[in-house]
Amino acid sequence: MKKIVLIVLVILFLGATGFLAYDWHVKTTLHEDDQRVTLYSWKDKNGVPHYTDTQPPDGARDIEERKGFKYTDQPLVAKIKDKTVAGFKRVKEKIFKKKKQKK
Repeated sequence: MKKIVLIVLVILFLGATGFLAYDWHVKTTLHEDDQRVTLYSWKDKNGVPHYTDTQPPDGARDIEERKGFKYTDQPLVAKIKDKTVAGFKRVKEKIFKKKKQKK
């Protein structure tokens, strides 16, 4: 019974690791620019910059057009790392607050 549980845990661990590695690879190396996507940067009459994927309105100035850009989200493993680091920082702050209050 213990061997079966260990085998299942190893398979789950390897599967999760494989998925995270694949996600990292796809989001960092395999994305190709999509020539159908056009991004525009422009300023309105008040000088406020805007970034859109739609045509700027009439009266826009300093219009720049970029083709072939495709946004890819951050890899899941990087998101997990960021959340873990933020959680440790919160725990660390709580621990040091308690120690300071005891003094």
